Amino acid sequence: MTAVGEWVFRHAGGCLIDWPDLPIPPNRIAWRWVATLWPDALCYDGFSALDWEEGERGWRIPMTLSVGDVIEFGITTHDPAGAPIEAGTHRWYGWLDHATDLALIIAGPYPHPADAVADAQAVVDELRLDQLDPPVEALVELMQAAADRRGEPR
Repeated sequence: MTAVGEWVFRHAGGCLIDWPDLPIPPNRIAWRWVATLWPDALCYDGFSALDWEEGERGWRIPMTLSVGDVIEFGITTHDPAGAPIEAGTHRWYGWLDHATDLALIIAGPYPHPADAVADAQAVVDELRLDQLDPPVEALVELMQAAADRRGEPR
């Protein structure tokens, strides 16, 4: 696995059209997927998943995708009975750092989704604080301005 970094994945028409290079199974018969994952203690592996729908080209980006979401890219092959072959399955985990009109910028890869959740936490916390009405910084500025008007020392 490569070191964690910023990866730029293009999108167009609401579809993600790029994905990380994952090993193609030797039989060259593969099934790929993209999913949004989130922690869920009720699931056997600790995560719930929303599989992205296939689009005209790539996968449709879910309307509920948010900064800090863990994104899983995967590829697998199947045995003759149709069951996935774990040895032929590869996964790439990252978290959505931000999006532009042309790309999703994803931090990754991580060995496990829990690692991606942990690294995304600071950005998610910052976004939560920014959503306070009014923002904490604005309250501090208002309080300082009121103290200045009253002639109080800071």
